[in-house]
Amino acid sequence: MLMFLADADPIDEVLPHPLLHLPGGLYVSNQMLMSLVAAGLILLIFPRLFKQARGEAPSGARNFFESILEFLRVEVFRPALKEHTDRFVPFLWTLAVFICFCNVLGQIPVDQFLTILTGREVHFWGTATGSIVTTGALALCAFVCIHVSGLLQFYHDLVRGTYGHHAPHEERSANGKPGHEAAIDLEHMRAEALGADVSGDLRAVTDPTKYYASDEHPPVHLRPRDGSDAQAGRHGMNPALAAVMALPLYLWNFAPHPFRPEPNQKGLARIGLWCADIPMWTMLLALELLGAVIKPFALMMRLFANMIAGHIVLAALVVLIPLSAGFLSQLAYGAPITVLSLMIRFLELFVAFLQTYIFVFLTTLFIASAVAPEH
Repeated sequence: MLMFLADADPIDEVLPHPLLHLPGGLYVSNQMLMSLVAAGLILLIFPRLFKQARGEAPSGARNFFESILEFLRVEVFRPALKEHTDRFVPFLWTLAVFICFCNVLGQIPVDQFLTILTGREVHFWGTATGSIVTTGALALCAFVCIHVSGLLQFYHDLVRGTYGHHAPHEERSANGKPGHEAAIDLEHMRAEALGADVSGDLRAVTDPTKYYASDEHPPVHLRPRDGSDAQAGRHGMNPALAAVMALPLYLWNFAPHPFRPEPNQKGLARIGLWCADIPMWTMLLALELLGAVIKPFALMMRLFANMIAGHIVLAALVVLIPLSAGFLSQLAYGAPITVLSLMIRFLELFVAFLQTYIFVFLTTLFIASAVAPEH
């Protein structure tokens, strides 16, 4: 066993290992299998726990998962997405749960136990998110959701006639009072510089779509007298024309306009500002488009690298034990390495949850920036 460990390659712990060969040179790897295992567990657990609403307080596993999901919805999604929160909750919850299951399952050393028991190298378990293909697919889903949602937001704004009429100063603050310009009400924050507010009005928590709806209405002179939004469509654009105009307007607002003239500016001053704004906007647009590709790429690489780093370190530490000569030397190396490996295991478990949070949190921010009003 010691000679077997001495010959082991630490990188082998994170490489994909074919389990089933398919026609055409395709194969099913252990990491692909773990993706299916994670998805299967989600489909088994969540429909069973949440198949019907309950009036009483949840308990057990339902309480555990509900607490986590509600924390994400209230403290992570809602402060950024506001009235769009419930629209994106299904996608973001699914993303968070799938990544978390993949990360945590990968921390269970099933292969190592089977290798010790059978005396031969076994590789059928693994970390699904330790494959760049898996993290790339997740990042691609986030990329599509971000920009398709942004285009759809512009399309609906044009159809409803609310494009260009968003009034950030009319947005509700956390205590329910209108007229607060910032998205965060400092009087109701738990601490300074905290991103999520503690609302004085529970409607902001229970129904953010309706509560923050004031972020998406025409200004006062375009609103119906009864306060409803039913007549707002009269000022809107034809749906076919809106579909054509959505992409150009999305790109037009994709980068800032540092020198765009004010509506009340006329004459040569207005022309001069536009002449300065267009070249600057073009350069900024190129940078923003590059950033639009870099953001999901960073999501992909961050999750992938963090999920393989701990496994490589652990494998490298274990390989050091049989390389030392003599029983006493191996014992001297093995005792501290065992303790250090256990500590790294706990660190890896923490990183598994942390990277889930970071991936979903950044995806939420990117979606919020895409569906935000053009101001």
